[in-house]
Amino acid sequence: MNITYDAIVAPGANEWYGSIVLSNLKYPDGSAVQVKQFLAFDFKAPAAVRNTDIYPSFVSWVETTVDAQSAQIDASTYSVSAQMNFADPHQMDARDQITIGVNGDLTKDPTPYLTSFVIAADSTPEVNGTVSIDCAPCPDPALATIVPSVTFTYGGLTSTVALTYGQTTQVSLPQGDYTISGSDVETADLTVIAPLVISPSNVTVSIGETAHASVSFGLLQRYAALDVAIGALTGLATETLHVNVVDQASGQSLATFTSAVNVTTPLRRLPVQGVALIKIDAIALNDLKYSFATPAITLANRLQSVTINDSAVQTTAVDTTGFVTVPIVIDADVSLNRQIDLRLTGADMSYVQSVSVWAQRTAFDVLVKPGTYTPDSADFVSQGSVVAVTMPDSLEVKPDGSAALNVSIELSANLNVPGFPPYLSFGGCADLTPGNAADFVSARASSVFKYAGNDGAGDANVYLTDDPATTTTINLARTIETQLGNKQPVLPVLISYTCNLSLGNTPGQLANGDQHAHSFANYILSLNLANKAIDSAHPVPAGYVVNPDFLGACQQGNFTADYAMPVRQPLQTALDHWSIKATIPASITDTIRGYVAAVNWLTRTVAPKVVFGWQINLWGVGRSEWIYEDVDPATPAQQTANYVKSLGVYDGDTPPDFLAIDRYEADDFTQRAYVNGYCYGPREWQRFFDFCKEVSRALKLPVMPWQIPASRTPATTDSVNADFDSQHWGTGGSCLLGDPAIGSDYHHVHPNILALQFPTAFQSDMGQTAEDMFIRSEPFDISNPSYGDFPVRGIFAVLLGGGSTTGIISTVGNPEPWVRDKLNAYMAAPIGFDSASSRPRIHPKPRRPIKR
Repeated sequence: MNITYDAIVAPGANEWYGSIVLSNLKYPDGSAVQVKQFLAFDFKAPAAVRNTDIYPSFVSWVETTVDAQSAQIDASTYSVSAQMNFADPHQMDARDQITIGVNGDLTKDPTPYLTSFVIAADSTPEVNGTVSIDCAPCPDPALATIVPSVTFTYGGLTSTVALTYGQTTQVSLPQGDYTISGSDVETADLTVIAPLVISPSNVTVSIGETAHASVSFGLLQRYAALDVAIGALTGLATETLHVNVVDQASGQSLATFTSAVNVTTPLRRLPVQGVALIKIDAIALNDLKYSFATPAITLANRLQSVTINDSAVQTTAVDTTGFVTVPIVIDADVSLNRQIDLRLTGADMSYVQSVSVWAQRTAFDVLVKPGTYTPDSADFVSQGSVVAVTMPDSLEVKPDGSAALNVSIELSANLNVPGFPPYLSFGGCADLTPGNAADFVSARASSVFKYAGNDGAGDANVYLTDDPATTTTINLARTIETQLGNKQPVLPVLISYTCNLSLGNTPGQLANGDQHAHSFANYILSLNLANKAIDSAHPVPAGYVVNPDFLGACQQGNFTADYAMPVRQPLQTALDHWSIKATIPASITDTIRGYVAAVNWLTRTVAPKVVFGWQINLWGVGRSEWIYEDVDPATPAQQTANYVKSLGVYDGDTPPDFLAIDRYEADDFTQRAYVNGYCYGPREWQRFFDFCKEVSRALKLPVMPWQIPASRTPATTDSVNADFDSQHWGTGGSCLLGDPAIGSDYHHVHPNILALQFPTAFQSDMGQTAEDMFIRSEPFDISNPSYGDFPVRGIFAVLLGGGSTTGIISTVGNPEPWVRDKLNAYMAAPIGFDSASSRPRIHPKPRRPIKR
């Protein structure tokens, strides 16, 4: 039986915060509510509600705890389910009160929130209604084993229901206004497709009542399907084949794709009639010309397999008169028992030569035609370290045979960073609320980060005596480990400032010795707490990212390494505060370079077992808008690396362990991002990761993209508000983790997003609308994750989200489980730091006909 109540907004509410007070809880007949174990209530609020936001004020004291879960419904509404657990039975008094703090606006028409409570004692409150769905009979025998389904969406709440042909299905749902959507019913090979027709597409679910909907099927669609298998073609193991499937009668293209050997490409939704010709472009390689005689395929309403093997290949030797020998000179700082391929691509002939990885002088096995070539080879990972292969941008092979290909092979970043796992790992920002552990466990995350101290920026005006953020983050990581069954390490990562240049006023901040002393001391406190967490299972107790924005702000302001600032005295004051008897090295001077050295020395002196790194910004070169332009990312990357070197950030016998690289943590389709010039399409995200690679190469350091927004791009089937800012849509998650719903066609993006207008100040860089952004990125394909080659790029870990940005936790940003599900699936087979698993993971996907 549901409980009646009185609800008011407590005095003092404003547009940012208020409280709802419940009282006079009783049954409809006026009898008292006797609680044996728990009191459960569901309600609506203008913001998410945490466990600590709900607390009782009872006439007679009883110990209670609270569990609360929030799901976003729309821009101003969250659905909250809470349970107050009682240590002992309790009879509710009319004067008993329950206060619910809300970080939202309760001053504008709070009635919908105050009247939304449904309360029950020792049972789940009845908040559900029913939807009765009639499903039409199966439209075709080929679809008989395919289960149709529909999805009910109410803001962030979704529920997918399987239907049965020719029957009625009853589904119980919480009250609310739902959109009903569903995918077409189709065979696995897409040869028979029945469009799903849902009527109505929106229903209102009321408590205890039944709404009705029906599902029927549109005009049946029949297609042909081909699986085109390119076999192990002799001599072409290194090549990419360009394939065009055309209609024999009209000559029109039905599908185009590229393929390596030993790869099968599925082609779907082809015409069900006609004859298809599979045409493969001829290849000129190593003084041989390869042409292809492929079969004609009569298309039909079924899946057919076609195999291209050596019998389809015709090989012709070219006349090599006038061709010359091209020496290969390899300068290598490493010798490995493996071979790599070196490639020369010319206008009408290409050459590939396998060479061993050591310093040597060798040559191409065949004569090379004089002309201009583009050299190419792939970097790779060996035993956890990136090996960079560098060649000139162009090579002119002269008729006199004087040209040689010079190749440099050198070790770059070691990806095995202490405390992190030996594979590409993902972590995220925590807000240290009770639901964090479950979210990180759901994602099977490998790290969790949080800002140290009270204000999260060094607490520059006070000497802290305790740092709950540090201890709670460490404890959270240990809890996640335990709940994962101790099957993987989870590293707590603290973000620590000893000089906060995120505030601006760089000269003033650098000159303030008192602030440095306080922040140095507070950093020592956090390091000391980390030391206490060392045990046999955790020799590396924690990680640290130090002084975000410091290097970027100094670089942007053209502050040189010898720029004067107080360092030694503030550092000594901090050491004395904690009674640390250590002598500051003479190399630590009162300059920016000395300050950097001080942070490094202090970290290794106080907590030599922690892992740590500095942070850079892509805007350190002066502005971030270069990402939209045609600037080679290697140019700002090298400029930034040169600045880092000038400050000696990674000098010394025990330098920092890694480098964090930041873009800006706001979700792209929120005003925090695009109003400030940050809204990336697939092109910009690729260029950002190119920047990461080039910085890693220049510094030979493992790098960590940090505070990366993990929000996804909504498809046309998603529910997108007209004012969608609070829904935290974006592009970072889709581009990073892969999003087949968008794939390679921006028309799959929700029209509300495509119509987003960018600020006039940034339209010359970003375009006028989000649609322009996607068009600028064409051709793109985000069906698959972009992280497949991250180890080769020097990227060892990615940390997602921020204080107001979608990451792993459900309490910040977009609350849906999309990111957690993606990361959980990734952890089934993470990318290890070895040569076998460092290539991009490309999975063939069904190809659709070319749009005419």
